[in-house]
Amino acid sequence: MGWVPDGSGRLFISTMPGKVYVVLNGQVQPTPFISESFNQSFQQGLLGMAFDPDFANNHYVYFFAAMPGYKLEVFRYTDVGGVGVDRTVIVGGLQAGRLDFDGGGLTFGPDGMLYFGVGNLNGTKAEDVLTNAAGKIHRVYPDGTVPTDNPFYDGAGPNVDSIWARGFCNLYGLVFQPGTGRLWANASSPQTIQVFSGGPGDHGGWPLYNFVRPTGYLSPVYAYIANHEFNSFTPTGAVRQNGVTTFTFQNNTLGALWYRKGTRVMIRDVTDPSFNGDFYVTGHPSAQSFTVDQPEPDAVSGGGMLRRWIPGEFVMGGMFYGGTRFPTSYSGNYLYTDFRGMLHRIRFAADGSAAAEDIIINQETGGGFVDVNEGPDGALYVLSHYGRILRVTPAPQGQSLVVSSSDLVIPEGETRTVMVSLAMPPTVDVWVKVAVQGGGGDLTVDDGASLRFTLNNWSVPQLVTLGAAVDADAEVEHASFTFTPTQGLPIVTVQAHTQEN
Repeated sequence: MGWVPDGSGRLFISTMPGKVYVVLNGQVQPTPFISESFNQSFQQGLLGMAFDPDFANNHYVYFFAAMPGYKLEVFRYTDVGGVGVDRTVIVGGLQAGRLDFDGGGLTFGPDGMLYFGVGNLNGTKAEDVLTNAAGKIHRVYPDGTVPTDNPFYDGAGPNVDSIWARGFCNLYGLVFQPGTGRLWANASSPQTIQVFSGGPGDHGGWPLYNFVRPTGYLSPVYAYIANHEFNSFTPTGAVRQNGVTTFTFQNNTLGALWYRKGTRVMIRDVTDPSFNGDFYVTGHPSAQSFTVDQPEPDAVSGGGMLRRWIPGEFVMGGMFYGGTRFPTSYSGNYLYTDFRGMLHRIRFAADGSAAAEDIIINQETGGGFVDVNEGPDGALYVLSHYGRILRVTPAPQGQSLVVSSSDLVIPEGETRTVMVSLAMPPTVDVWVKVAVQGGGGDLTVDDGASLRFTLNNWSVPQLVTLGAAVDADAEVEHASFTFTPTQGLPIVTVQAHTQEN
């Protein structure tokens, strides 16, 4: 999706079956911008859209599509009175995969060139081969001709001259980072989901490498795995010195390098509980260890484990936030969608590396988020594959609940305590009701189901005790505990699951 860059307030929504809808003032207009026709059974359809940098004068809108006959095509339409006319093929005849992995990223660079991403074409394994378009980022002039300064241009030679970078499994989203000239590419593979920041001639490693790459290959800015992650530490695998803790894994099943810098991890059940909590990875002393900041006294402990819930399944569209509606801490952040139903946010360190990655909207599973855009009003607009657009604005600054933990593991037959307070003195008393959703009756609110905060006790944490019953099966039960305050304050949710005995 994209806002038409002419001040009209129109939002174009491209759909895989071939229609491009026009949304104005929140209403879908009766006449689509274009109406192509594709066979959805073979993943044909519109996969990408971009507006010409000179749209105000030429009114060009570009599309990337998987065409009948298993061919990829980039074409454009001209906007005349809100309707697309004069269909013109820019790049045609590229091979497409029969089922999926055709790519779809499409964007213009600061050099005025058109960039598009071709996937691995359903497993061709040609991402490393310069004579095949698969698994590559391509660069052409807006009319489809190829610049001779492309890194692999060889004229009459065997190379695909439009190749600009290579070694990517499937490229869903492309966007340039303002002020850097770096192209950000969202790439998914069967093993991992990765966000790259690259330049001309770079090699992302696929299919030769995935998690760890030798010198000379482009490493992702951020990456994650589409499953639950549990990894144990050695008996002395928690060492804190000068405010930095190094955790060392017990085995080689899941290397520390899989948790990129900025990854949020949950540390649980270390013998010394001062090591437990939620932290961001800051570095990797070795392939089996990682560091986090912990401003606590020096100590040595071990046992316990790293836990991480499913952070997504396919990375899709992304953007850099440049508006003023959200807090200044969002300025320049990279926001991107995951098809599982998540909107992610990457904050950067002073050196440009990822400092922290968080999920700021979660509608898993089945959210189907495919794109995110900043609207003319500074709000975020999130597009779902299943026919919804979310409009997202920042929560009002002010009163809210402060809850000590957002994720809990409760062993069978035991309890865990959550501390609750208010962020600021209330003007009137605030009542909080705690309830459980899911868990099959095994997870319960044992004490503190009703809390009252006044002007006298608002900052004193009140305790809520959550329990896990002993049952005869070995199935892990999951539940959500909702903390619902009065006075229209936002609801807070704590996720919990059982540890089976």
